[in-house]
Amino acid sequence: MFARLAERAGTEPGDRVLDIGCGTGALTRAVAATVTPGGGVLGLDPAPQMVEYARRRAARRGEHSEFTVGAAQEIDAADGSFDAVVTSFAVHHVRRDARGRAFAEMFRVLRPGGRLLVADFRAHAGHYEEMITAAGFTDPARGRVRPLAHWITAIRP
Repeated sequence: MFARLAERAGTEPGDRVLDIGCGTGALTRAVAATVTPGGGVLGLDPAPQMVEYARRRAARRGEHSEFTVGAAQEIDAADGSFDAVVTSFAVHHVRRDARGRAFAEMFRVLRPGGRLLVADFRAHAGHYEEMITAAGFTDPARGRVRPLAHWITAIRP
């Protein structure tokens, strides 16, 4: 499922990608395979234990991913630093009153023309499109990756 979501993100070799709410790093690692050579993925998660687990797992496998502690609504990165932002099964963990800010931060850290992929359970994914467009993203598209991921993609103009 994560490999199919990584394909949906439209990343290419050389891209710099941010995975928000990376957890164990499953999507981070899947996306990393699509951006090498020359690219990289930074996994961001608010739980230090998850970041440490993801780091250890990537190191054991010899994968080229970085991981750091941080929150979706306060991303410590410069404007326009990423070619793509991905997130899977994480936005529903962000406080409801902070989700709009999280999408605004995703917009801020993407370069113009950058791509957003948000995957979540169906009940949650359906609520994100309005916040995504309110943050400034365009060209939203929706779909499903079985068994349980519903995705939304969008572009930063």
